[in-house]
Amino acid sequence: MKKPALILLAIVVVAVAVHFLCYHAATGDTRRMLKAEDNMAWLRMEFMLNDEQARSIAALEAEYEPRCAAMCERIAESNKRLEKLLATSKTMTPELEAALRDASQTQADCRAATMKQVFAISAHMAPEQAVRYRAMIAARVMPHALGHDTPVHH
Repeated sequence: MKKPALILLAIVVVAVAVHFLCYHAATGDTRRMLKAEDNMAWLRMEFMLNDEQARSIAALEAEYEPRCAAMCERIAESNKRLEKLLATSKTMTPELEAALRDASQTQADCRAATMKQVFAISAHMAPEQAVRYRAMIAARVMPHALGHDTPVHH
């Protein structure tokens, strides 16, 4: 009775050890990138950037960061205003309509600025990597427009 239990225990121990070894090997690159001080690590690896490309793109990102932060602040303020009006309005008012338009326009402005930045970044990549980068980011920035997400209709 003890021998089958010991064999089963040994199999379980070996299976767990193999699982952790495989996991460690499969996620090594990702874990190294997440620990890296360099925020460009993922981009550099994913799009096979050389040092010059990475430096150019890092400079573009540093230049764009304040504009991005300001845009995020505008979106937050617009959304806050819209949420307040939605919570307090009993009917559709001109003020609520204006807030809806403003929230939509603010997000559209942000998407346009983001895509402008994406094109600027992709200009520093090899052509095939640039196409892939633009498609990847566009799918995240504009999923509805690209058919990646179906809006809900009531």
